[in-house]
Amino acid sequence: MHSLFRRYLSLQPSVMRAILAEFFLQLVHNAFFLIANFYMSKEGYSDAVIAQVLSLRFLAVLIFALPLGLLVRRRRLLPFLRAGSVLVPLGYLLILLAIPQHSESLMGLGNVLVGAGLAMIQVLVIPYILRHEKVQHQAHAIALSFSNWSTTTFLLGIFFYILNHARAEALPESLMLALFTGLSCLGFVMLIGPWDDRPSPDEENVATLSSLRDYDWGLIARALAPSLIIGVGAGLSIPFISLFFKHAFAMGYEDFSLISSGATFLVTVGSLYGPHILERFGYGMAIVWSQSLSIGALAMMGISEFFAPSTGAMVLASICYLLRQPLMNMANPIVSELTMNLVGPRNREMTSALKQALWAASWFLSSQLFRGLRDAGFSFVWVFGATAAIYAVGVIWYARLIQVYQSRNVTGTS
Repeated sequence: MHSLFRRYLSLQPSVMRAILAEFFLQLVHNAFFLIANFYMSKEGYSDAVIAQVLSLRFLAVLIFALPLGLLVRRRRLLPFLRAGSVLVPLGYLLILLAIPQHSESLMGLGNVLVGAGLAMIQVLVIPYILRHEKVQHQAHAIALSFSNWSTTTFLLGIFFYILNHARAEALPESLMLALFTGLSCLGFVMLIGPWDDRPSPDEENVATLSSLRDYDWGLIARALAPSLIIGVGAGLSIPFISLFFKHAFAMGYEDFSLISSGATFLVTVGSLYGPHILERFGYGMAIVWSQSLSIGALAMMGISEFFAPSTGAMVLASICYLLRQPLMNMANPIVSELTMNLVGPRNREMTSALKQALWAASWFLSSQLFRGLRDAGFSFVWVFGATAAIYAVGVIWYARLIQVYQSRNVTGTS
């Protein structure tokens, strides 16, 4: 245990500050994830409209991610990270102002700004870590970066529950969202100061890519295919799980936040121990088996809707949610490291940009599919069942990708 955390404390100061900046931006992002749907529902927005609004954010990430990957090759990444740390709070502020006014134009602008800012952060954080962190610590730095999502969700869930548990009526969602929108400005503060932001020696030795034909597209496609499949499944259910608990069990945002807090605490533990699991058991256990178990938990969560609103069904759904989250997400940093090692330094920024673009595209399309399913009257059991089937295809593809990667290591090819 002491040796494990000593590795995290040994990370480069600039990398730690970048990860801390990401933490504050994830704080506001997850605050909106946890309670914005409840707020919009109270303001009279239907599930289909909420899905339409969320899809704009994914579309913005899709639009900005790929040009960003082309733009930053052998350029300093810090200015882009700083710009993202400004756009995300500003965009969420506009969304917060637009919700009670039902202003489509203001909400659209806010989602575009959030999408652009998130694209900058999500595309560039991992390449920044790979540029500036020692090779022996890169897996731990990536794991710490990925744990920001789960850590902030855990803290938010505990905060929302404790703050509202003893109150006759929960504090307004708008107040909570405004508070964390303000706190997210600390992300920019973390990125202020003189930093060494030069490309790594490996990147300096790679010739500048002057054309799209200079990238190893076949290798990139093989590495990203399972992420795209998983993204389609995730976008169909993850943004709307709060609506499932609200409609099936009449759950308020403070109780849902508490359950999410417990789930994401387990995600944090799993993510931080991910490199250790990889070292001891290999990619099969760290990725394939953990995500396969998660699929089973998701399917059971959907089945619980048949027995709603009984207490037993709610307990079953909550337990499945607690298991699904860590089992699926603990593999993310390992998958990211596997992907970056597979494509090599020459393709990293482009691969990172494409991964975010494809993830956003899949979430955009899935949000539209969710909207269509809900408009047509399909229950959440069908939504979660479709998600589980799509996940299964992605996990099988991951298993094949791992076999290819391991065989190449054995033969010494890349």
